[in-house]
Amino acid sequence: MPDWMMKKTKNVVHHRTKYVDPSQRFLDWVHSTGFHKTFLAQTLGALDSRFNLKQLLFIWLFCFSLSSLIFSEIDFTYNVRVGQIAVTDIKSPVNLEFTDDVATENKRIEAEKLVSPVFDYDANAYEKLYSRIYSSFLKLRREIHNKSWPMQPIALEEAVKDFMIFQSQFEKELGQSIPAQTFEWLIEKKFSARIENILIRILAQNANRRLVDGIKKYLGNHNEVIVRSFRRGLQGDEFILGKDELTDINQKELEFSSPIRGIESLSVRDKSFVLSLAQNLIQPNLTYNLAETQDRKQKARKEVLPVQQRIQKGQILVSEGQVIQDSHLNVINAIEEVNSPQNNLFVSFAASFLFLTLILVCLSYVKKNSLNRVKVEAKDLLAMGSVTLAVAIIAKIFIILSSQTSIAKLGGGLIPQSAFLFLTPVAMGPILVGLLISTGEIVWLFTIFLATVLGIMMEMNFSFVLITIVAGIASGRGLQTCKQRHDIYRTGLRVGLINSLSILLFTLVQRNESHELLQNLFWNLPAGFLSGIFSSIMAIGLIPLLETVFNYTTDIKLLELASLNHPLMKDMIVKAPGTYHHCLIVGSMCEAAAEGIGANPLLAKVMAYYHDIGKIEHAQYFIENQRPGQNPHNHLTPHMSKTVLIAHVKDGAELGLRYRLGKPILDGILQHHGTTLISYFYNRALKEQDQSLHQVNEADFRYPGPKPQFREAALVMLADSIEAAARSLESPTVWRLQNIVKTVIQNKFLDGQLEECNLTLKELTVIEASFKRVLLGAYHQRIDLSQKNSLPIKEELKLTPSPKDTVKNLSSDSTFRSEIKGPKK
Repeated sequence: MPDWMMKKTKNVVHHRTKYVDPSQRFLDWVHSTGFHKTFLAQTLGALDSRFNLKQLLFIWLFCFSLSSLIFSEIDFTYNVRVGQIAVTDIKSPVNLEFTDDVATENKRIEAEKLVSPVFDYDANAYEKLYSRIYSSFLKLRREIHNKSWPMQPIALEEAVKDFMIFQSQFEKELGQSIPAQTFEWLIEKKFSARIENILIRILAQNANRRLVDGIKKYLGNHNEVIVRSFRRGLQGDEFILGKDELTDINQKELEFSSPIRGIESLSVRDKSFVLSLAQNLIQPNLTYNLAETQDRKQKARKEVLPVQQRIQKGQILVSEGQVIQDSHLNVINAIEEVNSPQNNLFVSFAASFLFLTLILVCLSYVKKNSLNRVKVEAKDLLAMGSVTLAVAIIAKIFIILSSQTSIAKLGGGLIPQSAFLFLTPVAMGPILVGLLISTGEIVWLFTIFLATVLGIMMEMNFSFVLITIVAGIASGRGLQTCKQRHDIYRTGLRVGLINSLSILLFTLVQRNESHELLQNLFWNLPAGFLSGIFSSIMAIGLIPLLETVFNYTTDIKLLELASLNHPLMKDMIVKAPGTYHHCLIVGSMCEAAAEGIGANPLLAKVMAYYHDIGKIEHAQYFIENQRPGQNPHNHLTPHMSKTVLIAHVKDGAELGLRYRLGKPILDGILQHHGTTLISYFYNRALKEQDQSLHQVNEADFRYPGPKPQFREAALVMLADSIEAAARSLESPTVWRLQNIVKTVIQNKFLDGQLEECNLTLKELTVIEASFKRVLLGAYHQRIDLSQKNSLPIKEELKLTPSPKDTVKNLSSDSTFRSEIKGPKK
């Protein structure tokens, strides 16, 4: 830049006055409104701080998305009408139980038709008729007796015609209209008591019959009627009469069970008139009761229960080429109503709260009741949510495919739909979560949640839920010792076998028919086995994507990092060969100790390989990489030397971030020194300090930490210190190496470096034994048995000097250091 420009811009301060952050502007506006001081804002803030409402909101949104996916269905709208021919098979997309209104109405109509007509039988009906005949004849006889009748025939005929005016009075009294000729005949007979008695006798013989007026219009298709007996207005018995026991007064002539007394003395003409009058006077003693019949029909309708139709998912409602009937259309309309977007939205909303409750219960259990008080991070929730959605989508695809007609017809239609469901690679979810999150409690709780989700998706299929749980737990168990990719394939085989066994047992428990049992076993067992294989294959394909997106370090990635061909390891062997050899020995020590205490051997070994990568750029400042007589610390102050040593932790973390080694490896790099004191340079600073100017602070010579937070990081710390101390020995004999292991572990324990990593005293004993075994194997070639002062190995193993003597001997042999790997004098 020219001098004139530098002078001009030297004292100029640039301000971006025109730019204002939109989010800050919004916050300023909210602050200006005073909303943060309101009761609502303070209440929401208190609830958020106590219950973490933001996290709950995100979890609920995930649950709602998941439930929406579960209950989403392909559009089931069919534009069909009655009489149309179905061009393809119409299948139900859901399980449905509904009331079939058409079938119910048909059954009610049938129930109505079964109700026989009700008739009332009046046993006193003819007694009333007899009374009317008696009174009507009596009155007319009195009228005749009161009238004078001429003797001449013509005059008599005129008198008879005049007497016809009494016909209406007679009919009214009789309760029945009669022909004029019959009335004239009665006038001629002067309404004699003889005719009256003969008429009553004729009617009496027919009164015992069941007489109905127009039987056909009441019976219809019935062959019997219900008869209620009444006598003097009181109801008596109720009985049933057959069709043949009824007499229609309009169709049948009078019947006589015995001769009518007095009728034989009548002339033919008189006999004809009296029988005609009797036929005219005969009346039904059975009357149709319309109200009672309708009441009984309504009662019969109410007794008919609604017809419940149960439709299975995938059931064919209308076959291809079949004519659409009213019943078909009723079922289709019911499915469209249940499967409507509004109903699906409501069900999804309810299911989201069910899933939210289950997640909160699981998280609460993991937080408070798990053995190691596992902390579930937001990244873990995102990863498990993504895996759940992926498995749900795959399961949804299998469900849709299994319902397709073309798929169902494979194998001649013999393949059951359950075979396609058991083929779903649901164990992929637990396998992926087991690889990403190695905590056992989280894996099996995730398995229960996933099984619940899939069970709801499979229309509450209980057997599918239990098989998913068993397979998920089995897959998580198989990944605990994953040391190579083939372990995932073996896990898939194990899951497949367990699936087949579970399906076999559940099929036998269901007690199906022998033919159906063999068919289900023939298809479902191979489907369950292939499900495990597909799960492992898909898990291997998806795990790199999940590692990259969520920055996880799985056992698969650890296997890649364990390769010595990694660029960092290649760089280390060239620039820091001593550190490279040191890391390999520390890796072997950590792997052996991790196997002994049940930790992750692969993680411990890989963490040991990369724990000192920060030394690569400044390898000459660390003793394992120095040549004799070349020690740059001789020209540095103690404070500068400790700064260089501490810097390798930060440099290692930066390299780990650059090469994306993963969080566990970065944690191991940051924690492998804990807050250990760099004693060599601290003591040197104490000797060189000038107390009149300043005093040396011990905290300045400690690593910044943190202390190891998990067992594998603690193993790296112990192995690193022990191997460094062993490397500094000029004569690493057996008893010296053994006592170095014991002393370093004791010092770390007493210094409080192991108090945050859940290591027990029993595990420290196992770690000590493992370290001794590996260390003696690594340094056995350096034990010089030819020296005179050396004891036989058996004698050395018997020596057990105290820690105080051990430290004294180590100090006399070399500059024994726990961490610094600093310079020799």
